[in-house]
Amino acid sequence: MNGVSTVKAIFEELRKEIPERYQPGDLLPNERLLAERFGVSRNTIREVIIFLEAYGLVDKTQRGPRVCKPDIEAMFRILDQCFDRSVKTCREVLQFRRIIEIGVLPEVVQQISDAEIDALDRLAEDMEHQLTVREAAEVDFRFHAAIVAASRNSMLQKMYQAMSQPMIYYMEIGKSNAVIGPTTVDYHRQIIAALRERSVEKAVEASNAHFHFSESVFNQEAQPSAAPAS
Repeated sequence: MNGVSTVKAIFEELRKEIPERYQPGDLLPNERLLAERFGVSRNTIREVIIFLEAYGLVDKTQRGPRVCKPDIEAMFRILDQCFDRSVKTCREVLQFRRIIEIGVLPEVVQQISDAEIDALDRLAEDMEHQLTVREAAEVDFRFHAAIVAASRNSMLQKMYQAMSQPMIYYMEIGKSNAVIGPTTVDYHRQIIAALRERSVEKAVEASNAHFHFSESVFNQEAQPSAAPAS
């Protein structure tokens, strides 16, 4: 096997072995022992450990690779690198957001605190006063991430956070049109008002209206003459 195939083969074996034989906090055998086991150089083992770290399976310590607690967010960070910036991907990002954000609204309405709603108000206010498109998109993302967080579903929170970069890119496209800024903020405030009323029906209605508006703006901005370089 060539070097790349060897690293991949050892990585795959250890990736399967770690959850079966080790607990979080356990140490893997050191580089020398792993090199002897697989009949390879220590440099090859170092490359394998780099991949294990990237997948969130281990972290480095002075005593050797230590097994980490399983973390789905690490896996999604890797998947994030696979997303392009095409029109098709942006539409799929919107669909992902719609499914997650509307799906969690019954839990959000039930569990969100007044303090969290006040924080959403401040984010909506901040959105209007950002100097750059990127900054406004980042505040917009924090707004929606806060709604997902209010569901108290840690798995969905991690998935949503791990998708932050393609989502922010999508939001930047809409915010490149400064004219629609105040309208965008109004849609966010309608969502806040529905949450203050503790009305699932109104929250779903406001969120759907927001997503419909967002999609229409994206379709306009994504026309061939206006589309950003991919």
